[in-house]
Amino acid sequence: MTHSENGLNVETVEASAEIDLHKQLKVLIHGWNADRNHPSILPIRTAYLVQDKHNLLVVDWSPVAQLPYPTARALALPVGNRIGSIMAHFVERLAIDYGQVHVIGHSLGAHMAGVVGRYFGGKLARVTALDPAGPLFEPDSVDAVGPDAARFVDAIHTDGLTLGENIVRGHADFFPNGGTPPQPGCEILDVITLRINSCSHARSTGFFAESIALPNNFVACACKREEIARQDDVCLPGAHTASYPRECVFMGEGLQPGNSVWYIITATAEYFPVYSGMTSPRRGLM
Repeated sequence: MTHSENGLNVETVEASAEIDLHKQLKVLIHGWNADRNHPSILPIRTAYLVQDKHNLLVVDWSPVAQLPYPTARALALPVGNRIGSIMAHFVERLAIDYGQVHVIGHSLGAHMAGVVGRYFGGKLARVTALDPAGPLFEPDSVDAVGPDAARFVDAIHTDGLTLGENIVRGHADFFPNGGTPPQPGCEILDVITLRINSCSHARSTGFFAESIALPNNFVACACKREEIARQDDVCLPGAHTASYPRECVFMGEGLQPGNSVWYIITATAEYFPVYSGMTSPRRGLM
């Protein structure tokens, strides 16, 4: 179910010179109707491998992910716990500190990342939820990702109220372009794909992938939810004044722990392909 990117069997591997245990461990979990090679998560996987600064595990739960969505959603808790069990044995065998582990999940995999984090008692360093799945999840669902999943939990919402959700789930929640569809450049693609393989839903993974190589690309500023819903200009960096300052951070991989809700406007599609995180350098347009 879980594979290292150098072909090692995670369930049997032992510590060796092949694995640099000083590197942070990244664990990547795909979403519904996908697998470990799906284009929605491939940019993240590629970006980490190109950077070569981390150990990377990619979870493949595709036998369950290919089931009808209601069935797959109902199995999020047991599958997440199974992933947690495999990871726990791996971490124990290799003596990896919980503070080195960062779990990243997309869509239904984002909630599974939360389940994995709770399997470790919330002691992992970080859980990142990329557009957590919305259908059949409630604000108080016990298997939904939440701030108790890790020492630091961040979420990027790009398809709220459709395939994603419009709920604050972590210590830091980001709502690019309001967090709802269509994301810039997805106006036509969201319709063509009939929302089944949504362009807007995958934008979260594209943003995160780009931030791995270009950590200062996406400047986001603290904002109230009602201001984000209106996409108020007061949420942008240029609107800051001495009497009304707003904290701004960089969304994505390089984010430092902190608590808030953040807003950002990103560039349009011609500068940001649907699934590619390896685009030309640019800041998010503010």
